[in-house]
Amino acid sequence: MKQWRCSVCGYIHKGETPPETCPVCGARRDQFEPYTDAAETSKEPTVAGQGADVADFLIVGSGAAALGAACTALGAGASVIVLEKADRLGGTTARSGGGFWIPCNSKQQAAGWKDSPRDALRYMARYSYPNRYDPEASRYGLSAHQYELLERFVSNAAPMADRLEALGALRSGMEINWTGKPQVDYMDHLPENRAVRGRSLYPVDEQGNQGMGAEMIRQLEGYVRAKGGAVFTGHRVTELVMEQGRAVGLVAQSGGSSRRFAARRGIIFGSGGYSHDPALMASLQRGPHYGGCAVPTNTGDFIRIAGAVGAAIGNTAGAFRAQSMIDAYLANPGGSSNVFYIPGDSVILVNKYGKRVVDEKRNYTDRAMVHFVWDAGRAEWANLLTFMVFDSRTAALWQGYPPYPVQGGEQPDYLLRADTLPALAEAIGARLARLAPHTGGFALADNFAAALEQTVEQFNAYAARGVDPEFHRGKSAYDREWTTFPPTVPDGEWPARGTDNYTMHPFRAQGPYYAIVLAAGTLDTNGGPVVNGNAQVLDWNDRPIPGLYGAGNCIASPTANAYWGAGSTLGPALTYGYIAVNHALGLDGVTPQ
Repeated sequence: MKQWRCSVCGYIHKGETPPETCPVCGARRDQFEPYTDAAETSKEPTVAGQGADVADFLIVGSGAAALGAACTALGAGASVIVLEKADRLGGTTARSGGGFWIPCNSKQQAAGWKDSPRDALRYMARYSYPNRYDPEASRYGLSAHQYELLERFVSNAAPMADRLEALGALRSGMEINWTGKPQVDYMDHLPENRAVRGRSLYPVDEQGNQGMGAEMIRQLEGYVRAKGGAVFTGHRVTELVMEQGRAVGLVAQSGGSSRRFAARRGIIFGSGGYSHDPALMASLQRGPHYGGCAVPTNTGDFIRIAGAVGAAIGNTAGAFRAQSMIDAYLANPGGSSNVFYIPGDSVILVNKYGKRVVDEKRNYTDRAMVHFVWDAGRAEWANLLTFMVFDSRTAALWQGYPPYPVQGGEQPDYLLRADTLPALAEAIGARLARLAPHTGGFALADNFAAALEQTVEQFNAYAARGVDPEFHRGKSAYDREWTTFPPTVPDGEWPARGTDNYTMHPFRAQGPYYAIVLAAGTLDTNGGPVVNGNAQVLDWNDRPIPGLYGAGNCIASPTANAYWGAGSTLGPALTYGYIAVNHALGLDGVTPQ
């Protein structure tokens, strides 16, 4: 049987033709390519572009942080060498939704939405460091270093977006959601947020259409190549070259041989996190993870390379997270398996005891944190796996929006189906038995089937009243606008007449019913070498290592463990790449070191 690979997320489909849409990421049929194992393993490293082995900047990686920095440098007249160990550019950014979170941006201001650096800083401080936050204290209670990272982001983010647009490197626009308004932030209900809209920008193509991460990479890469940036794929950087305490060069491996590169101005790493290094994941993360959407080349190279020259390492337990379909991950470990949103209304998320554990409409990073509940009596992760349970109404109305497949075709293995809730509980139990070698024998509680029926009955009562007293589902604008949206089926009636809370709808009394097994996953980790507000990598004495910079998921993230809004990964990544170049060139009023 033929196989087809989704060029966006890596999902492998078996069939004579590609599917209409990818059940994992929603990519269209034309974004699938023929796939065979032999073709995948026979690719040779390639070198694209011409240029000497000496440049003003050496840039490692090819996602938003790296290519954004490359565009900034080229736009300032500097020369650039980009080194990427994969055989194509884009990194995890190419798999992303493409949003980048930019407070006080010009598109937002032009549309009449008020924002201010003070409001943004208060919101970020409260969300990233709730244990330290004090609205009346200097720096809002944060340490000098924590505050510096946030303040430098806020003061540079909007200028960065405007600069890339002025260069012609990245066109952007605000997303207008299905309600006709710009998007809200992910914790819009916090008092510090002040109902600000429009902080999330997206790439826009030549026709004015909003794009995703692949479109962002297309534009950034196009600018780099048009301006003569040297791009080397199939080159894995393995070592920093130091002279008198300064980072001046790199050693890269390609096709079994090594090659040296030298930098006149600076070396910038934007090489991604360590989601695909099992040893680092096991030793640094706060609990078990099963997949995500990071590309397979994200193996924590910068931690080892910078650590070898004395760089301080921080935020090692941090990650941008989303729940992951464990079955999809095990079938394709290098692919994408995240469930970013839980679409629909007649859908709940329960644990091994058949109980709801979270507002199902919460954002993906915070929702994934429910998997790290430790049961002190049983010495286990109580929510190691959770179960997304829904009825035929939701499966039909939102079909084609991941993770719901289009109905009528071959159904993915991660989807469980049964005619009754007790039978669905039995199917979940059987699936857990199959997964046992990967989960330490994680199993359902003995009363799961009965508890699930009680939970569905209780949820139905909440939905009928339009009030969720347990988790307040539907109370925030985020719940109502981001993760609850009109069905993909045009003639589907939604919302139901007379509903007081369209994020919830009672389950149908008759099956079939469905379930998907979920675990914690990463978009990517976000811990690594510590940087200051100039994007300079610091040593263990808080001193900059001259010539060495970092941005994106490979560093100790300025966001800590928060996800401020859509694009909280790419916004800081682009901005700190921009900051790094400007600092090295002395364009921010600071003498380069």
